Amino acid sequence: MNMVKMEGCSFSADCILSQAQKRIDELQQVIDFLQKQLEKAPEGTLYGSTSHSQLQWQRIVGTRRSYLSGGKTKLIKALAQKKYNALLLEDFKRQRRALDNLIKSYVPQNGEKIYMSMGERWRQQIVPLNIPDAEYADLWQNLHYRGKSIGNTGLLTAKGEYVRSKSEIIVADVLASLNVPYRYEFPHELKSVESSRSVSVYSDFTCLNVRTRKEFVWEHFGMMDDADYAQNAVVKIEMYQNSGYFLGDNLIITMETHDKPLNSQMVLNLAKKYLV
Repeated sequence: MNMVKMEGCSFSADCILSQAQKRIDELQQVIDFLQKQLEKAPEGTLYGSTSHSQLQWQRIVGTRRSYLSGGKTKLIKALAQKKYNALLLEDFKRQRRALDNLIKSYVPQNGEKIYMSMGERWRQQIVPLNIPDAEYADLWQNLHYRGKSIGNTGLLTAKGEYVRSKSEIIVADVLASLNVPYRYEFPHELKSVESSRSVSVYSDFTCLNVRTRKEFVWEHFGMMDDADYAQNAVVKIEMYQNSGYFLGDNLIITMETHDKPLNSQMVLNLAKKYLV
């Protein structure tokens, strides 16, 4: 995740509330499970004492105590598990209450609202701790770069850009429909698998998740039923991995063959999962 910096400070995008809610959901699942286990547990509690260096187990039900012999191993284990589950339940409920209170009282503020609340003339004099999402996206999108030369291919995206295939139109138009900033054929330096030298690769799409400010490379391999093309695709994927790009982390890959064309719904699902 990209960090914003100001005079030696760093500040990550705030995801505390979403993480807290995810943890609450997990805790509640365990709480429900433990409560069901306790409802099915045998009556009473287990008490252990030592006599003549021997551990003796007793079962306590109300005011009545009874010793449990070695033949009661199953009952001993069930009562021990009951005690453990009860202690665990108490602690998980404590965690749940603490996170509930956090969600009620915590108001995320990374400085954007304060920055935008100041007049434009004031903002011109300020180095903000965190640039607002829209401004950050504009700066990212408008970065000047030299891509591969491309003429009039006759294949235009919704944004009026020429691309090299109908499948790239699908990807570009899905990204545009979701307001995902992207750079077409942005150059990346990748490490060759066979040697230590770097190779310039013009990735199909370099995309920005504005919410997390994380960049993703999206490569589409369009002729995977061609043996030579498929071999080159494998080499390219290995170069990405050798350079720190991993599928589902910061790399998105789509493929197609002549008989299995690119599915636009799959493209939409991938974009929503990783880029929105």
